[in-house]
Amino acid sequence: MYNLGILTDQFINWGGGIDFIRLVLNGLNAINETGNNEIKIYVFVPNQSGYKRNIKNGLKIILNNLFGKKFQLQSSIKKKSFVDTFKSINDKIEVYYYNGKKADLAKMAIKHNIDFMLPAFNSLSSNFPIAWAGYIYDFQHKYYPEFFTEKDINSRDRQFLSLLNQAKTIIVNAKSVKNDIEKFIGQNTKARIIALPFCPVLNLDFFKLENNIDKYNLPKRYFMISNQFWKHKDHVTAFKAFRIFLDKLENKDICLVCTGQTQDNRFPDYFDSLQNLILDLNLENNILILGYIPKLDQLQILKNCIGIIQPTLFEGGPGGGAVYESVAYGIPSIVSDIPVNKEINDETVTFFKTGSSEDLAEKMIIALEKPIKKYTKQELIDKNKKLLIKLGAEIFNIFNNNKIIN
Repeated sequence: MYNLGILTDQFINWGGGIDFIRLVLNGLNAINETGNNEIKIYVFVPNQSGYKRNIKNGLKIILNNLFGKKFQLQSSIKKKSFVDTFKSINDKIEVYYYNGKKADLAKMAIKHNIDFMLPAFNSLSSNFPIAWAGYIYDFQHKYYPEFFTEKDINSRDRQFLSLLNQAKTIIVNAKSVKNDIEKFIGQNTKARIIALPFCPVLNLDFFKLENNIDKYNLPKRYFMISNQFWKHKDHVTAFKAFRIFLDKLENKDICLVCTGQTQDNRFPDYFDSLQNLILDLNLENNILILGYIPKLDQLQILKNCIGIIQPTLFEGGPGGGAVYESVAYGIPSIVSDIPVNKEINDETVTFFKTGSSEDLAEKMIIALEKPIKKYTKQELIDKNKKLLIKLGAEIFNIFNNNKIIN
């Protein structure tokens, strides 16, 4: 019996981070189901106070009212919603809460006889009493420094260096991120870098799912984008492409449905600019923005779509969370051809030239006219199980190797 602690600090602040934790849990659960190893899984969730967020939101409200600013208020994802998704993977998964401090985390880890902990978003320090592996998400700030303040860039650099110097192992989501560590930081770091294999997330609820989504007033035919409304996700290219796409059709009853949190704290006016773009393109009747919605609703909407569009300029893992899901369910995806996305090798994925609304529109026309290949439930389950076992084995090896080292 191995006791493995899964750290959720920072990951629970955005949908993609929650999906990543779910992926890790699914991989470990798949290993347990093989019967070759028995891993007891403990999920540690920080009790994050909303005090600072409320203070910031109060100041933004004052500035908005007094000076006509357009600062968006920072929202949070309800704890119950993501904790329930963790427990739904396997009811034997234990979830424990701590006060968000390293000392309390260490105390709880010792109490529950945790053998190893991962993935640490921030360094737990080299003298933390439990062996751990860190996590580096991406180097977007090196490729698009204009999306960050100087303070944020320096903060990221310090965070990554601290992880690389204090962790024995670092987990990354793609070979591209591993290459970027060597490119921007060099090879003289103490940590081993482990790139996790691409693994679609298959939620079995998908097959029995019949959530009532009438409240969203969706059309019969639609493409879908499931991204945060962050600038690097490049909704601009997608919206312009959708205008070109519609102009080539006689029947214009097709829509583009967008889900995901709408605030980008780095660019508080960005979402407003997207709404203005929709008006300028005369797409207000064809683009539906639903915001952050319950996971099962999102899956039901995904289930019925023509295909997923992923126009992103940058990702830390292949395709981002939405493509992990669309590939798992055999749903077509049209994905930007950035290097990290090209690590996906699946027949359901088509690539378009990054930033080209014309090429994306052309690929959407092809997707609309092409008969959708239907996969049986068992075909998808078998495919996903093999990939999950491979992922779980990689994570388990991280623990085993560190156990030997420590």
